[in-house]
Amino acid sequence: QPTATHTELPTSALPTETPTVEARSFFPPTGIISGQLSYPAEGLPPMRVVAFRLDDGSASYTDTAAGQATYELELPEGAYNLVAYAIGGDGFPSGLAGGYTKAVPCGLTVDCTDHTLIVVTVIANTTLTDINPGDWYAGEDAFPPMPSPL
Repeated sequence: QPTATHTELPTSALPTETPTVEARSFFPPTGIISGQLSYPAEGLPPMRVVAFRLDDGSASYTDTAAGQATYELELPEGAYNLVAYAIGGDGFPSGLAGGYTKAVPCGLTVDCTDHTLIVVTVIANTTLTDINPGDWYAGEDAFPPMPSPL
């Protein structure tokens, strides 16, 4: 009588370890912009702090609560302009805008008449502080309109 032979089948060609793809590899390197908020009245309204990217005009923003005196934005590397907008509510009107302009490091006195937005350059893994969008005196239409959520 012939004896039955048992042949080992090769194990599947699946890798023993699943390669991991770091999620961060899909995103550009980022840096952080932070600063103090101000408003030309008693108290601070809720605000939308917006970074307008100079190369493509895209906008990234964070919304703050009434009374919140600081903000922080994590952004891809690049050059930006920063503008804070009063969202309104809590007794505050909406629509006023304050920019990070040349009048801010000048001291925002009556002698500071240059309301040109300062270009802020974000560098990967770096935090820029004191980017304070506090020039509320540039006049209407001095800054881009506030972006609305989609």
